Amino acid sequence: MISSGITWRDGSEERIKNILLSADDRSSASDFLASSITDWPTRYHFDRRRTNILRPINFDPSMRVLDVGAGTGVMSRYMAEKGVSVTALEGDEMRAELAALRCENLDVNVQHGSVDDFEDNEGFDLVLVVGVLEYANSNPDGPSGFLKKLSQLLKPDGSLVLAIENQMGLAYWMGANEDHLGEPWVGLEGYSASDSVRTFSKPALSALLAGTGFDFQNWLYPFPDYKLPLTILSDLAYMEDDRVDLIDQLVGTPVDQWPSGRTGVLPFFDTRALHRQVIDSGMGQDMSNSFLVVCKLNESKSIIDQDAIAWRFSGDRKKSFLGLRQVIVEDGIRKINRKSAYANVSSESSWLTQRNSDSPAEKYISGPNLEQLALESLRQGNLEDFESLLSMFDNWLASNTCTPSANSETHPFLTDLSAEVLGEEFIDCGFDNLVLEDGKLKLIDDEWVASGGVNADLVIVRALHRLSYSIVASGSKTPWTLNMSVEDLASKFVEMFPRDLRIGLLKDFYAAEASLLSVVMDGSEVDLLENIYEANRRRSNNVFSDRSTRTSFRSKFAWLKRFPGGRSLARWTRPR
Repeated sequence: MISSGITWRDGSEERIKNILLSADDRSSASDFLASSITDWPTRYHFDRRRTNILRPINFDPSMRVLDVGAGTGVMSRYMAEKGVSVTALEGDEMRAELAALRCENLDVNVQHGSVDDFEDNEGFDLVLVVGVLEYANSNPDGPSGFLKKLSQLLKPDGSLVLAIENQMGLAYWMGANEDHLGEPWVGLEGYSASDSVRTFSKPALSALLAGTGFDFQNWLYPFPDYKLPLTILSDLAYMEDDRVDLIDQLVGTPVDQWPSGRTGVLPFFDTRALHRQVIDSGMGQDMSNSFLVVCKLNESKSIIDQDAIAWRFSGDRKKSFLGLRQVIVEDGIRKINRKSAYANVSSESSWLTQRNSDSPAEKYISGPNLEQLALESLRQGNLEDFESLLSMFDNWLASNTCTPSANSETHPFLTDLSAEVLGEEFIDCGFDNLVLEDGKLKLIDDEWVASGGVNADLVIVRALHRLSYSIVASGSKTPWTLNMSVEDLASKFVEMFPRDLRIGLLKDFYAAEASLLSVVMDGSEVDLLENIYEANRRRSNNVFSDRSTRTSFRSKFAWLKRFPGGRSLARWTRPR
């Protein structure tokens, strides 16, 4: 070990250690570790989305990698699982111990120390710097000295992989707190000399990298940020003729309206509409919330696919259901690859199956999806257009009904075999998965298969509820009051739907959705149903109005959720 006096802790280290010690599976996508998430620190250390930031990187087993500021070993563990040899360098002694525990029995050499004192004679194929450059002011020569040191540790054709927030990011312009200093506008107004951390704009960071020898730079743009990314875009995405609709489809809500950490945005922005304007005006890359930069000292082969437009990842799911989508351009044609994030892992239940094909790439169906068309009609207050979209959806469903087989068994989304039934691939036909092709709706992502089919009424209300959630999450404008909750909007859409939907259908859907989530995410249906009801209460205009005091109060009681009946106890502590 290299001695170091550096200390960087969030106060959760002892809890993290106890959880790791009790875990049989400490892998980067461990279901057990994910089930231990109760607050932001545990989410930061155990969330399976953390390592999505590395998925664009093509790791070769021959690689030798240095993970600078390895923390508790999240990234080191992932890279070692890819077969590379990792040196994990961490300045905090306790966190270095946790990294060693997380990466036990893998090819990971954990060292405690500062990069300023670190020496290596072989050279590394890749140096990883995730969320570390912000703190390089402590280096004797500042960020440039820090980067110069890293360049000396690389082999001549090696790569520096850097992830960092954007000082001029969209979330910050919307009023989000600066991620490190916890106050809005700090970075936008310019950091003071006394600030211990600082981030950079794209031009400033590009110049800083070039000034230390990294002239060859590939820029990628993670959303909503680099910590828990669900989408990563390349520069190619911003060059497409239909970039506004394309990126809006791939990213969705560009800023996390309900983050688990301390970042928050002001609630009166229609974030998707604003992001569309930013893209259309050519400022999309410069205003991305975060950057992932893969840079080299010379023009050697890149370690990312040069024909990739974007990478999309599934949300917080069990390991067996984690999926990856890669949008590419092949011979001038846009295509999409979809596959499981982890090979040789079963992804079936008694009634729900995930279809992640490893077959050749499919054509990417271009054009606005039904969700984008619905959001635009509501923004414009054009209820006639919106109702015509509902009718189009209803007619499309009616044309795809089927008769269940005699031996079909019921499941949460097929409760009545005598009612209208759709095919087994229609369970996920939300507005975001439907695109107009030659004037007809086409299902573009039939990821899920429900054995025996699904009842049409439950599918309808599932689609309407997802649209409602998307509207509230993005702050999208509607003709109605901003005070409407997710459930208020869903109820409104059910009333507007062209066919009569029975009373109580929303509650039946909530129960069915909780059953589905118990398969996909694990956890009890009771807890997941409570999560749905909690999400239903969210409103665009009060997401952050009382968040700062409420969050600190509620976080003190988050541990209650780990006990039987604990969600009710934790909910009782919620300020009224």
